[in-house]
Amino acid sequence: MLGTDHYVYRKDGRVYLYRVGRGEPVIFLHNFELSGYIWAKALDRFAQHFTCYNIDLPGHDRSDIPPRTYWLEDYARAIVDVLDACGIERAHIVGSHGGCVVGIDMAVAYPNRVNKLVFDGLPYWNKERGRTVFEKWWMPMFTDTTSYDVPVIPLKTWEEVSRHNPHLERDHWERQEEIARKSRRWIRDSFQAMTTYDVEAAGPRVKAPTLLIYGERDALRRGEQRAKEGIKSSTLVVVPGVGAPHNDSPDEFVRLAHDFLQKGR
Repeated sequence: MLGTDHYVYRKDGRVYLYRVGRGEPVIFLHNFELSGYIWAKALDRFAQHFTCYNIDLPGHDRSDIPPRTYWLEDYARAIVDVLDACGIERAHIVGSHGGCVVGIDMAVAYPNRVNKLVFDGLPYWNKERGRTVFEKWWMPMFTDTTSYDVPVIPLKTWEEVSRHNPHLERDHWERQEEIARKSRRWIRDSFQAMTTYDVEAAGPRVKAPTLLIYGERDALRRGEQRAKEGIKSSTLVVVPGVGAPHNDSPDEFVRLAHDFLQKGR
């Protein structure tokens, strides 16, 4: 199914989106450091039933890097600006990892703009847990001290990366590396913004019906029960045998999302 490319012009720069399909609007939010390409295996399936707006978050891939550091609230505001520019009053949100956290803030700060939420791997932490994730997981990966004023993730060759991860898809890696060459400083700041956001405090304030999907092998499952208990309007599903259901098991991911989004119509 063919779609169209668009840019929304904001004072902080352009935000890219790809529009495809017909029906109720669905906004797709990728995880930080990647871009809307992560939805490639699922998007056409969604487009059979919904109008899909696949966004590159500010600072990522085809969107411009803003002139100032963004926090999660800034990302949410940017997506609301996209809704306004596209004439969308309310939309469903489908997110992955960091995109889920942006969706959480949208549901809390702009509840009248959000219908339902579908999350693939919601990080569910408070500020203390988030700080631990940043310091123990991300900081050791920031080993390039020569490119920016703060350490960032180093650029690597395919041979280096595939040696340690033989199941990595080369197309996925090449796209990620292309984004990194443009946005490594921005990506570091975005990870810090995500891990300083108190998702546990925001969760109970989410009123939108929420589908929590986790791959069985996703490390973020450690917070799945807290997420289920904290977001009272949520349903939890674990997809067996995979890490990221939207990519590893797209048929099942779309089926779960479609049934949830259509329920009660």
